[in-house]
Amino acid sequence: MEPKSLLKTLVVSVLFFSTYLTQAQITGLVLDYDTNDPLIGAIVRSGKKHTTTDLDGTFQIDAQVGDSIEIKYLGYQTYLSTIKDKHLRIVLSPKSEMLDEISVVALSAEEAEEKRIKSSITPVTVITAKELITKAGNLNEILARQAGIQIRQTGGLGSSARINIRGLEGKRVQIFIDGNPLNTPDGSLGINDLPLQVIERIEVYKGSVPAWLGGDGLGSAVNIVIRHRDVSYIDVNLVRQSYNTSRAGLIVKKSFDKKGIEAGVGVFNTYSDNDYTMAIPDQENLNVVRDHDKFHSLLIGGGITFNKLWFDEIEFEGAYMSTRKEIQGITQNIQHAENKGETIVGVMNLKKTGLLDDRLSLRYTLIRGKINVEFIDTSSYSYNWDGTRTPSIFGKGELGSGPNLSNTEQDELRHRLNLYYTLGETSSLNLNNTMRKSDFNPMDDVANEFAGKNLFNYPGSLFNTVSSLTFERESKLKNFLFSAAVKHYYNHTEGYNTNIYIQDAPEYINTNTHNWGYVAGLRYNINEFLLAKAVHERAVRLPNNAELFGDGVLITPSIKLQPEEAYNYTVGLVYDRILKNYNRIQAEVNGFYMDVDNLIQLAGNGLSIGYVNYAKAFIVGADFELKTDITPWLYSGLNVTYQRVVDNNQFIPGTKEVENPTYNEDIPNIPQVFTNLNVELHKENLLLKKSKSRLMYDLSFTQEYDYGFALSVYDKFIIPSFLTHTISIEQSFQKDRYTVTFEANNITDQMVINNYNQPLAGRTFRLKLRCLLLGKRTQNHHHDH
Repeated sequence: MEPKSLLKTLVVSVLFFSTYLTQAQITGLVLDYDTNDPLIGAIVRSGKKHTTTDLDGTFQIDAQVGDSIEIKYLGYQTYLSTIKDKHLRIVLSPKSEMLDEISVVALSAEEAEEKRIKSSITPVTVITAKELITKAGNLNEILARQAGIQIRQTGGLGSSARINIRGLEGKRVQIFIDGNPLNTPDGSLGINDLPLQVIERIEVYKGSVPAWLGGDGLGSAVNIVIRHRDVSYIDVNLVRQSYNTSRAGLIVKKSFDKKGIEAGVGVFNTYSDNDYTMAIPDQENLNVVRDHDKFHSLLIGGGITFNKLWFDEIEFEGAYMSTRKEIQGITQNIQHAENKGETIVGVMNLKKTGLLDDRLSLRYTLIRGKINVEFIDTSSYSYNWDGTRTPSIFGKGELGSGPNLSNTEQDELRHRLNLYYTLGETSSLNLNNTMRKSDFNPMDDVANEFAGKNLFNYPGSLFNTVSSLTFERESKLKNFLFSAAVKHYYNHTEGYNTNIYIQDAPEYINTNTHNWGYVAGLRYNINEFLLAKAVHERAVRLPNNAELFGDGVLITPSIKLQPEEAYNYTVGLVYDRILKNYNRIQAEVNGFYMDVDNLIQLAGNGLSIGYVNYAKAFIVGADFELKTDITPWLYSGLNVTYQRVVDNNQFIPGTKEVENPTYNEDIPNIPQVFTNLNVELHKENLLLKKSKSRLMYDLSFTQEYDYGFALSVYDKFIIPSFLTHTISIEQSFQKDRYTVTFEANNITDQMVINNYNQPLAGRTFRLKLRCLLLGKRTQNHHHDH
């Protein structure tokens, strides 16, 4: 199959901004009487015309002053009056009993936003704040329960974790925070450091990366949207769990509504011993306690926002983070090696709408950051599992071929510019540009002195931009959407190609690459409940810092790396229907094919290792997801994923005649079948008035798979199947002001391995306490996200 011949000229984006309404003569705003919050999805009728309120509670309807108007919203008193003005402000009062005469359910703000995002051309999973905020677990665990997603972990809290979406892993899946690429230095999943209480929602795009996000990636992306509350509040979270693990978070925000100023600060502290018992691979009946796996992180952030200046919003934010992580050995007993890190980040955000006759909106983000990472490995001894020690065969160092006391500094400057322009009622253009400038400066005098020369510690720099232009057109009936975009990738790198054999000064290399990508797709509403979508993408991933410049310790630079590329195809159906006042069914099925080339992999000859371009693969699969509110008090969700990642190298990379023995074999360490099931019972006012009770059950199953190529009957590289069960009990009081959550994770103590042969923790207990104190809303204003 040759994907390039199927589509060559196409151009992209996702339906991300609000749907535009047709011209109307009467506009209005519908609010809750008690909270002054906008009511989303309220039914508005005037004569034969009808509509519903939008995400900010507003509506437009074709009517005249003097006409009658009726507004209904589930659980509220019906509003019936005569239109007296072209601009209406209507307040609805809650009823003690539900309105029987309403046969449809108005969606909450979160549900309406989720439905809007899922109506794009790209398959997307949306995880809302409701699913996140009271969870006692972490973000990795929540992501791992979604369709098509696996989190590949090497250990407990703070250990390396890589996200895998549809067989694409780690650095090939781009991570964004509010649309800005995260780009962790080693390509690992860094979003687990984000506290759940600061997240509004998570958008997981599968099969293509929306052009408005910018950045690169091979076909999937995760966008974390940060929560913005429009009121003053205090939010306190405390979590205590097994293996001496604790997490604490505090957010304080004050709104000065008359001056249009908001200011806030947050502090988050995490600590864990991670001292669970593990079975040592390939050593029968040897179980040890992980005694060198401690992790500690501290995150402090603050910000101030101005929303009554020329810009709709000007935001300045700053954050400091420090981490310390001991390195736990799996095949050998490590007792002293560890990593430390410090990060300082400053951010400026600008937003402006209403430009050029209300057709143009602008968003701009500028980020300045400094990252400092230390690697410490100076022990003079090697340790056995029984605690005895022997002198290091290299003199010093437990991990490499000598001691290391490295300090790597990384300076980052980034920006993102997004311009959204409406061409009319049904068409739009979106221009997006991201820029990244990074300077990389490793230093390790101890390693250099031991080697008698400077091995790897040479500076490097990169500069790249990703620009995209998207055209989008939706039919007037909003039942058909076409989206197309073109993307340009520019990458400039400077550095030194070094390895252990070089005796003279290493070669200085200066490279430039230009690559083009595109996305094109459509969405068609078959009826009001069912829509179909299809999308094709040529995706590009630029090499990251770790691949280009090594780690300044064990991995040599590879300045000449070329970008990875992929041709992706996805088709899907989405079903969303409310059958009764309480019964909603959501179902989605997708099929996908990806042809990936030029993959970057770590390779070496025993003494020196570095990254090279050589691998080819194709990925084929399907995923299915079903969510349903079975009764007013019972919810259930199920997802199933099947995927194959196949070696597509006919010949050994680097040769043209040596047959590849793994050609057409499944690439190891990637599961083919996995599924998740969750069931939730919930009831309001069960214990006390204004209280909510929830009982949740989660099941996760992953089928057995190999962590190495099994080329003969004697090769046994098997990661066993695992089935885990998790039970959570949540109780909130005073309209979610106080919440207590207890969770028992992996209650059967199943052995779980999801990354080569590195065992994870077994049964884990957690207790979470939360207190949320909200101030009063003095005026109504709505943040878009």
